[in-house]
Amino acid sequence: MSKPNVIWIYCDELRADAIGCYGNQHADMKTPNLDQLADSGVIFSNCFCNSPVCVSSRMSVLTGLYPEDTGVYHNEGHWPNFRLNGEYLTFPQVFAENGYDTADFGKLHIPREMQPWQYRNSEGAGMGKLYEDIDREDLDIINSGDVPTVIGGHYPADKPYPPEKLTENAINWIETAQEPYLVRLSYLQPHTPVFPRPPYDTMYQGISFPDVIEHRGTPSQFERRFAQVINAEKMTSRQIYLAQVYYYGLVSWIDSQIGQVLEQLRRTNQLENTIIVFGADHGASLGENGLYAKHVFAPQVHRVPLIISWPGTIGGGKIEDGICEPLSMARTLFNLTGIDSPAQFKGRDLIADDSSEAIYSTIGFGYPDSAAFPNLNFGKYYDNKGWPRRSCIRTSEYRLDRNVRIDGKIISYDEKDIFLADLKNDPDEIINVANKEGYGEITTRLSGMLDEHIKTRIEPPADYLRR
Repeated sequence: MSKPNVIWIYCDELRADAIGCYGNQHADMKTPNLDQLADSGVIFSNCFCNSPVCVSSRMSVLTGLYPEDTGVYHNEGHWPNFRLNGEYLTFPQVFAENGYDTADFGKLHIPREMQPWQYRNSEGAGMGKLYEDIDREDLDIINSGDVPTVIGGHYPADKPYPPEKLTENAINWIETAQEPYLVRLSYLQPHTPVFPRPPYDTMYQGISFPDVIEHRGTPSQFERRFAQVINAEKMTSRQIYLAQVYYYGLVSWIDSQIGQVLEQLRRTNQLENTIIVFGADHGASLGENGLYAKHVFAPQVHRVPLIISWPGTIGGGKIEDGICEPLSMARTLFNLTGIDSPAQFKGRDLIADDSSEAIYSTIGFGYPDSAAFPNLNFGKYYDNKGWPRRSCIRTSEYRLDRNVRIDGKIISYDEKDIFLADLKNDPDEIINVANKEGYGEITTRLSGMLDEHIKTRIEPPADYLRR
């Protein structure tokens, strides 16, 4: 039998509860194609990204390395002045070296020095082109408090919808590709600005989503400050509600695009010789504790969907609930396709190996000029300090995250702002028990493991973080 093809479908800012097979507390999500994919494969129910923001998360998935290994901690890693301290393999390059044709459609968003793919087509990946030529009143624009950006709106039915070109181009490429191939469909959606077109813009109208900002539990000072920067209390009840309607509707649009890909594979009899991976770089907040966008380790952001399907080869409908991290995807695909894994790639085989003891994630450069939203140069930390670097360790029982660097310096104990969640007693991860009786030993142990993880980190020069 020939080597299997690999189709990697990758979304931006997609939270797991937007997919039917993952469950949602408010409604049954309408994602029949993704649910079908899950029925034919393995659902990883506790997968957590290695950085809750685009560039650093994508870098980790492609290289099988943590942010500390590459020095890419946030979106400044894509800025023109940024330089890597060395050369890093990506798993698409390894596939190409092993006889695969490789292609990427849509959003890339990694350090500019890197060229992982033999063929690239970015049509349909841009955000601004979605609405730049359309009257804003026709878009029903929703803004998010004080952040100078757009959450979204609805897209007019009588206008061409640019993201659909991504699916069309990828399907056309697959039809003529030399097998075996590795192709990624990298959708910007449902990243902001969230603009679903009809009928997806009204698909979830009437669902009892919250229409007020609720503050629950005892979040870290880091999360509190991020919520202050956003200032979502400025949003109207209608905006708070519609931000959820539009977001989940856009995910259902993504599902329709995946349906087109699956139909093409059935029509050409490729389905049983194709590994399909579905995932996301990180999730998104939709008003929880005043949060929008990403940037935190709260579960709606840190947890990402991951489904791996290979009909007839991987057991259908299996749910794997052990904790895992997306950087393991490379080793998993190497093993499934019979490719020897280069030593650079960390992680484990998610199909064959035992669950991880702990997984790690980091966000932020922690320099004086660092901002909560670096691409907008918006959002300073307390006392007008630069936005901190923050790291997280998760086990099956606990999540601990804390600041590790502020204004380019190692920080004092008080500035660490340690947050510890007991997942068994607090599955929503909203109560900080770090200083409560009975949790001292676990706080010390996990913090020590985190110290060991970040000990040999790479620190890029500050001038790399200027545009």
